[in-house]
Amino acid sequence: MNPLDLIAKRAYPYETEKRDKTYLALNENPFPFPEDLVDEVFRRLNSDALRIYYDSPDEELIEKILSYLDTDFLSKNNVSVGNGADEIIYVMMLMFDRSVFFPPTYSCYRIFAKAVGAKFLEVPLTKDLRIPEVNVGEGDVVFIPNPNNPTGHVFEREEIERILKTGAFVALDEAYYEFHGESYVDLLKKYENLAVIRTFSKAFSLAAQRVGYVVASEKFIDAYNRVRLPFNVSYVSQMFAKVALDHREIFEERTKFIVEERERMKSALREMGYRITDSRGNFVFVFMEKEEKERLLEHLRTKNVAVRSFREGVRITIGKREENDMILRELEVFK
Repeated sequence: MNPLDLIAKRAYPYETEKRDKTYLALNENPFPFPEDLVDEVFRRLNSDALRIYYDSPDEELIEKILSYLDTDFLSKNNVSVGNGADEIIYVMMLMFDRSVFFPPTYSCYRIFAKAVGAKFLEVPLTKDLRIPEVNVGEGDVVFIPNPNNPTGHVFEREEIERILKTGAFVALDEAYYEFHGESYVDLLKKYENLAVIRTFSKAFSLAAQRVGYVVASEKFIDAYNRVRLPFNVSYVSQMFAKVALDHREIFEERTKFIVEERERMKSALREMGYRITDSRGNFVFVFMEKEEKERLLEHLRTKNVAVRSFREGVRITIGKREENDMILRELEVFK
């Protein structure tokens, strides 16, 4: 078989819903990166640095990430970066014999595994959305988003430790950490077979800049840095991340608003009779059967609204207040 035909058969592209007028499909932050901070980024840029292969990560960014993590047991050798959290996930699939994940989960786990030709195992979550018993061990990397994507619910610490105790490597994907407020990064004190992945795409309104970071043992970070591409995060993107961390109070206030809106939407959806999860992300998840889901998606399309469709239901990003009010009205009419 022609290699290109083999790729086309094995892998499939990442595709999203059409970007309609009201786009609530990709869990993007509804607030733009502040204009005054954009100005600060460009004031701080050194034009001479644009011509060189700039360090990735640079030491200043690592120091700011460490300060943000606010621990007393991590050093610069415990942190590295990726071109978004996605690149970190992609690279980790090249580092281990098999990838394991628990649907409903982040769709890119399966997409990336197929793209790189990695062996993978999918074991569905239990009916109550808990991690099932699974036969894993050394050589496996187990991907666990926490809060989970797309459902937004949180896995208990005991569930994570149960997998860690098998000897499998756990990639704890904390992309939505800021909207939950609780991290399991302290487990790194106890387990070397753990990496915590974070991103600037969600809470910091920097999805277009593609900046993620990974926190793990020195041994893992050394191995990861050997496999990832050099200079993988641009000088400009790193400057955006540094400025964001210098003004984190702005983003914390915005996150507070998003969390309040999430809780308001959850309450309203429950009152309407929808079956939802206890989401701790910047989104809500509504369980629906296929026929009902398809009817809702078509109804929303007529209103130029896009949400994310999954086999189990729909995920709706928390938007601006007027967007949230509008979609609640449409869901009430639909019901």
